[in-house]
Amino acid sequence: MEVFAPLSPEMLADPYAVYKQLRKEDPVHWHEQLNAWIVTRYEDCVRILTDPETFVNDFRKIGEKPEKDILGLQTLDRPEHTRVRHTLLDAMRLVDIASWVIDCCQVADKLLSQVDLASFDFVTEFNQPLALASMCLFFGIPDVGDENEFYRRGRNLLLSMDFGFDHSRIQPGVEARRYMTGLIEPWVSPTPPTGLLSKIDILAAGEPNRSYLLNALRQMFVAGFMSSSSTLSCITRTLLEHRLLDQDEPFEVTPLVYNELGRHSGAVQVDTRGATEDVVLSGTRIRKGTEVLLSPASADRDDSIFGSPDDLVLDRSPNPHIAFGRGVHACIGARLALSLHVALLTKISASYRLTMAEQPVQRPTGTLRGLDRMVLTAQPR
Repeated sequence: MEVFAPLSPEMLADPYAVYKQLRKEDPVHWHEQLNAWIVTRYEDCVRILTDPETFVNDFRKIGEKPEKDILGLQTLDRPEHTRVRHTLLDAMRLVDIASWVIDCCQVADKLLSQVDLASFDFVTEFNQPLALASMCLFFGIPDVGDENEFYRRGRNLLLSMDFGFDHSRIQPGVEARRYMTGLIEPWVSPTPPTGLLSKIDILAAGEPNRSYLLNALRQMFVAGFMSSSSTLSCITRTLLEHRLLDQDEPFEVTPLVYNELGRHSGAVQVDTRGATEDVVLSGTRIRKGTEVLLSPASADRDDSIFGSPDDLVLDRSPNPHIAFGRGVHACIGARLALSLHVALLTKISASYRLTMAEQPVQRPTGTLRGLDRMVLTAQPR
């Protein structure tokens, strides 16, 4: 039986036991079903992330022919990736992040004022609508229309990340991606008066850069919704399980604490690259043209780098985790997530004592870990 089965009940409940076994026994593990290598040790994962010439995001370089609407921030390499990323970073520097965080916290206050504090679902009644509102505010988009349809499509896109284990997820994921592009494209011209889109002249980019930028904006919007909400669910669960949000005194989530939460309970389980040449990792030869799945979640529990890796050590320093990636393809929204989640969790803890009312329900996704349901009780301070 294949040990790496992310959609199995066992790995959905606890993937870290499998990662630990692979790091020890088979750190560069061949997976027949995926036709790819699974890489789990920290040193190897960092090597992959920081060697973009050998391990590429653009799979055209290993002979594959991805759809045009795939090619964007996450799936290009330099020089195209450099141009797209710099365009986005230049625009992001013009957005007032501090004001955005304040606006998002006001949305959070409103959402909490509307729930039954004695028993509410953190995922569907708070986290998802907050994540969507935060991205609309950041991009300058008033709304996405039918929110239920957006959530349905977003779930299909999430599920499609694990298409290697379930091919029925592919087509709904393709349709969801096109739907998300359709939400962004009408705001390209004319641009909204505020937000990220107001800082970018996509039409001036010319083809194919215009298409790359549009795809990158979709990827960023989707990641800001899905990755951010998944991360917030995962780390909030950890805080609750450690009773850190149910203390007499409010708990302050500092950047140091947040980075440890990301290392310990990060949502991103695997990332994918293609090898452009033969290379050896942990004594195993990876052939040119082969796909490689590295696991940041496993690397961040590697005991050769992190002492007591399965423990939550709130003052861990140094903390060279890769929960948000590393190198030229590091998460472009990491600063946004940290700024928002640090302020949000600290503010919530100052106002409420939170406890779990029910056992959380794990979402059936392996690539991006998350929750379908987490019912909480919030007692005002």
